[in-house]
Amino acid sequence: MLSTLNRNDALRFQEEKPLKLSPFLMAITKIAEEEGDFISEKVLKELEQMVTPDASLRSAMQYASLTGPGFEITDERAETIKTVITVIKGLAEAGGFISEKFGKYLGPIGTAAGVVKDIVEFFQDEKPDPVMKELGELKNQLTALSDKMSVHFNALESFMVKQEFYKNYTVAMTSMMSFMMDTTDGSKESVDLFKKIYDERRPQTLVYDMLAELELDDRNPLKLAMKGDNLQSKNTFKKWKDILEGALSQALFLEVYASGLFPEVGNYGTTKILEKIARYQQLVEEWDYHFWGVEKLVNDVHDDRNLKTKDEKMEVLWKGIESIHTQFKFYAVVVPSEHIIRWYKHFEAQAIVSDRNGFTIMVYRHTGKMVRTMSWLYNYIGEHLHEERSDFMQFNNWQSVRNHFSDDNVAKIGKYTGTFVFIIAQSKSLIALKYSRFLGNKGPGVHTFDATLTTTGGFTIETFPVFKFLGY
Repeated sequence: MLSTLNRNDALRFQEEKPLKLSPFLMAITKIAEEEGDFISEKVLKELEQMVTPDASLRSAMQYASLTGPGFEITDERAETIKTVITVIKGLAEAGGFISEKFGKYLGPIGTAAGVVKDIVEFFQDEKPDPVMKELGELKNQLTALSDKMSVHFNALESFMVKQEFYKNYTVAMTSMMSFMMDTTDGSKESVDLFKKIYDERRPQTLVYDMLAELELDDRNPLKLAMKGDNLQSKNTFKKWKDILEGALSQALFLEVYASGLFPEVGNYGTTKILEKIARYQQLVEEWDYHFWGVEKLVNDVHDDRNLKTKDEKMEVLWKGIESIHTQFKFYAVVVPSEHIIRWYKHFEAQAIVSDRNGFTIMVYRHTGKMVRTMSWLYNYIGEHLHEERSDFMQFNNWQSVRNHFSDDNVAKIGKYTGTFVFIIAQSKSLIALKYSRFLGNKGPGVHTFDATLTTTGGFTIETFPVFKFLGY
């Protein structure tokens, strides 16, 4: 028998278990591969917990075949509804639907809907206690949760004045939620009306359409909000991530409830919504990986004509970086563009490199993903501290430096070492640099080091200072 849970129990995450490729995970992975998407193990684990909560989920999804001829009021059914009440109350206090926190209670939610179904079928005139009392309290908590979601959706409405996102999705699901709450009074009319609204636009369809919109930059409210935030802070990111997750989670709640209330609905829609939530969680990881405010900050600093020197630009740049809400560590360089400067990125978001108005600005973000071992990289650095180049037919030694650090040669270094490479053929004393403190006083790159390049030309031998940065 299910026991009554307190709020903390209701919102506590399940302990992580070893990942197993259940049929559900295999189906999601197959779909992802077909669509060219990658779903991380972390996301798969979270979804597996959501679809394998306990035995009550199976009973909820197949309620019609298990109820049999008749209806029995049991303490277990009352306790199940109390469990759902506790979960919904906790979500209301948290400010809205959070899929990862109610996922493991999908079974009880479906079971509560099944209780409503049986009440309608077997107790048209006489309302049984104590179940009806608990259903009344469930409606009260659902109303409180709906009010909290309305606050989020009002923010979405005010932001998306010229967009259809709010009208198409949040209004539709909020309206459906109201009809769903009416079914807790146990009347056949309320159940029939909810079924009519559900059939007109199913949560699964809403979720499919919503995900399609989120894939488009100019239709994605989170990305549009981040563009409107000067520093594109983590607070803005979290606010809109939670709003969108709340809409998706509300759709999941409605689908699970409908599957318990209407046996013919089955669990197909629930499975498909969970697949789309997996895609959404993957999108969030991709969005969170962007620099957001740093790129705009770099552009603002670069275009500020009042900042005359590399040190003035670095001071404003670093002050902005430190004010951004981010978990990442950064390494920044500002240097006059007159020097020989080369770099190689494995992917566009690995670093920002901006070169105009007489300065080159580089901001690198530490990812912590190493291709080579640390010892291998240190050995490589030791072997390339002092390099030599002979161009006997070259009478301009600076041209020899340019040839040595050509784009192709620097790309080869990056591919060979598996790092982001940034090279300046100049002494560190002429470079403005700052970095986040990481592992004591070290910066977030693998290593920055003062190297040399000795060139032998037609008439002279000359040694040049070289600043090298390898980042992972």
